[in-house]
Amino acid sequence: MIFVTIGTLLPFDRLIRLVDGLAPSLPERPFFAQIGKGAYEPRNMDYARHLAPSAFGDKVRQASLIVAHAGMGSVITAMEARKPIVVFPRALELGEHTTDHQMSTVRWLSGKPGVHVAMDEAALGAVINAALSSAEGCEVMTPTAPPQFLERIRRFIADADGRGRPR
Repeated sequence: MIFVTIGTLLPFDRLIRLVDGLAPSLPERPFFAQIGKGAYEPRNMDYARHLAPSAFGDKVRQASLIVAHAGMGSVITAMEARKPIVVFPRALELGEHTTDHQMSTVRWLSGKPGVHVAMDEAALGAVINAALSSAEGCEVMTPTAPPQFLERIRRFIADADGRGRPR
């Protein structure tokens, strides 16, 4: 199942409409969307406006791929569940958010394991297909720092004078 989520605060009809249009091209893949307060109601995929936290968690666990806005809550959820994610940023110029911070978020996430970035409508279908193709056994970004980095931090702290300065 492909789980589409837009977060909890703002509608994101553009993403829901785009994925709804793509769903018929992947008939072997069921889609489910959490659409929030948006005006657009999908015709080609099951949906709910809101999901209780337990139901949301169930959808994440059942998903082979998550498609979401570029909110960090969605990215962290995918990381914790070890699910690949396609992120599609909201655009300030389209009135989808109050700032363009999601553009900065996708630039930072680009190239991270298990994170697939679609910057615009034209790219979304190809990015979803690429993510599905690589989802089997793909490496995903972990919610914790790599062990080597943590060990370097431990050594730094052990060698510091209590104020963060080397002895």
